[in-house]
Amino acid sequence: MKAARYATSRQKACVHCSAAKSKCDRKTGRCGSCLSDGFEALYFSDLELYCPINADDIKNRWLNSYVPIPGQKIKEYPASITAFIYRMLKSYAAVTVRGRGIPPFVHASQIATSVTPPLSTCLTLVRICENPLPGSEIVAADVLQREMNSLYEQHGAYDDMTLLATYQAYLIYSMVLFFRLSQGSNPFLRQAMMNLQHLACSSSRRGLMCIAEQQHARPKWEAWIVAEAKRRTLFTMYLFDSVLSAQDGLPTFLGAELEGLPAPGNQFLWTAPTRYKWETAYNIHVVDWAEGGLRIDELWPIPANLDDHHILERRIRVDRWLETVDEFGTMTYAVTSCTHVSGFASNIYFPALPTIAHDLNVSVELVNLTVTSYLIFQGVAPSLWGPISDVKGRRIAYCFTFLVFFSACIGLAESKNYATLIVLRCLQSTGSASTIAIGSGVIGDITTRAERGGLMGIFQAGLLAPVAIGPIIGGAIAGSLGWRSIFWFLTIYSGAFLLLLIVLLPETLRSIVANGGRVPSSPIARYPLFLYQKFTKVQWNRDADPPQPAARKYIDITGPFRILISKHAAPIIVFLAIYYAVWQMSITAMSSLFQERYGLGEIQIGLTFIANGAGSMIGTLVTGKILDIDYRRVKTKHEARSTPSDIETGNDMVHSASGEEDDFPLEKARLRLVPLFSLFQCLSIILFGWTIQYPHRVHIAVPIISTFITGWTAISTQSVIMTYLVDVFHDRSAAASASLNLARCLFAAGGTSFIMPMVNGIGVGLAFTICAIVQVVALLGVAVQWKFGGAWRRDAEKKERQKTADKEKQSH
Repeated sequence: MKAARYATSRQKACVHCSAAKSKCDRKTGRCGSCLSDGFEALYFSDLELYCPINADDIKNRWLNSYVPIPGQKIKEYPASITAFIYRMLKSYAAVTVRGRGIPPFVHASQIATSVTPPLSTCLTLVRICENPLPGSEIVAADVLQREMNSLYEQHGAYDDMTLLATYQAYLIYSMVLFFRLSQGSNPFLRQAMMNLQHLACSSSRRGLMCIAEQQHARPKWEAWIVAEAKRRTLFTMYLFDSVLSAQDGLPTFLGAELEGLPAPGNQFLWTAPTRYKWETAYNIHVVDWAEGGLRIDELWPIPANLDDHHILERRIRVDRWLETVDEFGTMTYAVTSCTHVSGFASNIYFPALPTIAHDLNVSVELVNLTVTSYLIFQGVAPSLWGPISDVKGRRIAYCFTFLVFFSACIGLAESKNYATLIVLRCLQSTGSASTIAIGSGVIGDITTRAERGGLMGIFQAGLLAPVAIGPIIGGAIAGSLGWRSIFWFLTIYSGAFLLLLIVLLPETLRSIVANGGRVPSSPIARYPLFLYQKFTKVQWNRDADPPQPAARKYIDITGPFRILISKHAAPIIVFLAIYYAVWQMSITAMSSLFQERYGLGEIQIGLTFIANGAGSMIGTLVTGKILDIDYRRVKTKHEARSTPSDIETGNDMVHSASGEEDDFPLEKARLRLVPLFSLFQCLSIILFGWTIQYPHRVHIAVPIISTFITGWTAISTQSVIMTYLVDVFHDRSAAASASLNLARCLFAAGGTSFIMPMVNGIGVGLAFTICAIVQVVALLGVAVQWKFGGAWRRDAEKKERQKTADKEKQSH
């Protein structure tokens, strides 16, 4: 086997001699200079250690995230605690790289001896990472990785002290790669974590406690140093594992295999400079903890079956332990005591997921299925309600969907079991998601092509307002009043809105009320339309023929699916679905990336979403006005070249075959802004990915600004294409909106499921660059629609007119 390049320590003097710039003879135990200065010699032999736990569980821990063991408890860190762990571990790497000290899991005696060359080599080698030149990070990472491979290959031949030093050095190298060299997306780090857990297992098998500790006696100083250093390194590795798992989007589980191990020792024992001072401190420790020292599992969340007496006793023990611990013990307490609190809130429902799981006595994974089921029904439900509203009327469909939503919210607020929760979440989604399709249908009913863009923009801005403020409202309500209050809030909101719909919303479906002048036969549709007809200031043409009832229409459930696969709509729908999916992928990754790369807390992350929501609302409002101006400009040019025979007028807005402008260049009027919005969205996505790739070089304001641009362009593109589809399918506008919603939800569901694995596998910059490339390729859909869409649309309209004429002949 080829000799390791850095297997032999390059350290020429012990730490004390190096600091004093004095000659060092590097003798075993302590050098001559240290002995003359009063430092005692330590001999790490005959340590009498034993392992009280099953060390093999440590080696297999990495499998738990992929194949969970029944009964394991997920650690649900709040975002602030995750950021705290991240920053503390980052400081361990920084202090080592800068040569200003050693991490708190390495004892000072370890680096003052000549028996731990892997550790002394590590402390020297990582200094190359202090101020790496731009572009040299890869070279530095390669050097560290080769040294890590060498250590792991030879660890089987090491004695106990050298194995411990190897284990600690391997952990330091891993943290330097992650925190200093931005190698979080490097697959090597995942393999390194498996190797690190294997090293931890090997070291733990040789003992994690002194036999004297078990007997409540005083062990040898050297034995206690080794046992305490092993335990501290083990605890640090578990925290580092949770940081890496959070980046990968994987769950982390409570380290139940460590149950029974002593908690980190007090600072007087860990920092004692001489044997005499250590023995004195340990004698006091034995007296103070006659009933046995504090165990690490006593810092975990209090079990539900623990009675009040034992809870009080545990708290007294923890308080006594906190009186003497160093900063490492304090950090351990801050982390372990918060593992029961929920994490980051991404919308009004997400903050309450762990609390709901606890209250309903189910796992968080099962509660997460309620989110998945909600998204599925959000995509499918409009395909049902859209065709119903196109036949039975907008008013009745609107009121019924809000009634379903209102009823589901009441049931959710009173849910007592998981089955009720997931069924009612599906029902809630069925009621709420359909309002988009029906609302688009209403806009199509009451507008002409010339003014539709502006009103569609206002409509979508209203839909997007909750995207900006939802996380803030949801977090505040759930945090102060409990998770059921979220659904009571939605009950009040939907109930008030339902009353407004009943009182104020008239029927607008043209097949029922024409242009508003026909009185419908249904009493539900008649009110409040007859009041608007009675008190309107519009000058009706009394001499005009009364509008004739439209031919009877039937509910076509398959309509949205046929629109989705029709050749004159499929190219542009697929294009939008891809752009919408990439937008949602960036939003999905935002919270994790901002938390890990910039160390933001829960509230700060929530505030970063405001930029995306604000960009979306502003974008749709501005784009709506631009659409109207663009349409009028194209229409004026078209009318100047041809005789306007089929123009929508104020007196006759009924969309019929003769009223549609067959030769009007609708694609040119609606779609010519799409390539511009697409270009800016691609650039903003690339900017987002590569700025987050290097958080230590780029201020956080840059990626936040990029999310504003992404939100602006994404929703502008959606507004343009939604308006175009309502123009094309004017008699089935709700079904057209439902088909678009179905496609974008399915694409977004797929995209958001693999974005974090892709980011973790190839890096955030490259991942979003690939997304941008896919978006560029998707522009082919716009090109196809631009070139062939008009002809395909006219052919479809001609076939539809012929089909209608044939039915009329048969009826006569």
